[in-house]
Amino acid sequence: MIRAAAICLMLILSAGKGFSSDELDAGIFAGTSYYRGNLNPSLHFHRPSPAFGALMRYNFNEHYAFKMGFNFGQIKAEDIDFEYPLNQARQAGLVNNFYDFSLTGEFNFMPFKVTIFSKPISTYITAGIAYTFVPDVDGPASNYLNLPFGGGVKYGISRRLTIGLEWILKKNFRDDIDGVKSFGQFDSPSFIHNNDWVSLAGFFVTIKPFERRGDCAVYWY
Repeated sequence: MIRAAAICLMLILSAGKGFSSDELDAGIFAGTSYYRGNLNPSLHFHRPSPAFGALMRYNFNEHYAFKMGFNFGQIKAEDIDFEYPLNQARQAGLVNNFYDFSLTGEFNFMPFKVTIFSKPISTYITAGIAYTFVPDVDGPASNYLNLPFGGGVKYGISRRLTIGLEWILKKNFRDDIDGVKSFGQFDSPSFIHNNDWVSLAGFFVTIKPFERRGDCAVYWY
């Protein structure tokens, strides 16, 4: 998985050469992934698994940014963890890897610019569109679009380095990621009862990979 993240980071950096290098960030994500749906109807961060990724962010100005990201992780759930009658009667389980590519926009609530010491921190919200691939070992693979949204906080610790925390929820338009319909049937997709979610939360580090122009270092020292 680490090799996959490194390859994706190289591809993202290559794609970013077409943008103005002054406003480009590239980095990595590490955290956890988890699932909510028929097999986990109520709990966030239940049976979490490690998740990793790579990202590229283009900062249009101090408030708006665009981000491309690739993440991979695992989702797990068991009916036996819940005392609801349907869960206890069904006794189903889920362990699947997933691979996710997203295009999202970000809005910083405070003006954010790492090259100016007075503006190195901001909370933000994010939303966009994502494509997720789930290679189910027990049946056909799932390919689906979803709407990721969430928020976080970012902090510029130097003129080129930014760290942050982020929590993303992914609204899916399918109900068969776990192989279970809302009515308790197996291996049957539903486009009405959309209660399968894949979520990511964790820590990211980005760096400006190219030489900046026009920002005076005296603002940081």
